[in-house]
Amino acid sequence: MKVALDRLDLRILDELQRDGTLSAEALAARVGLSKTPCWRRVMRLRKEGVITGTVALVDGAAAGVETTVFVHVKVEKHDSELFRVLDKALRSLPEVMEAYLMMGDSDYLLRVVVPNVAAFERFMTDKLHRIRGIKETRCSPALRRVKYTTQLPLEVSGGSRAPARTNG
Repeated sequence: MKVALDRLDLRILDELQRDGTLSAEALAARVGLSKTPCWRRVMRLRKEGVITGTVALVDGAAAGVETTVFVHVKVEKHDSELFRVLDKALRSLPEVMEAYLMMGDSDYLLRVVVPNVAAFERFMTDKLHRIRGIKETRCSPALRRVKYTTQLPLEVSGGSRAPARTNG
């Protein structure tokens, strides 16, 4: 459900996407509000489900998890019960960072992140290929990440926005 967001809401979201550790005072100063009204807006955005969480972004290479492979999955048949089973199974795999039900040549597109190629082979053999209903997989290993951001392109201040902080 789309939530009505005004210019100040968008500025708050933009700042929090850039730095989720901002104090209430610092956030209020950046968006031009006093602390209490700014904090009320943040709480409303959480309650309405616009802000779904606050996390620390971890550099995969520094943590030893640096191999990314995109996996295209075809299913045996297009059946709503099979899709429910597959959705649940894919959500349970920690190596699957993102999973999308697709239109076109593949039924699912997965972004899988593992420490190395051997770990990817174990993931495919011991986990993914054991899921009922998967007919075929096609893998595309990433050579290097060119861009990565979690910051949504929100329209703030008449369509202009400050450059996003990216990791890549």
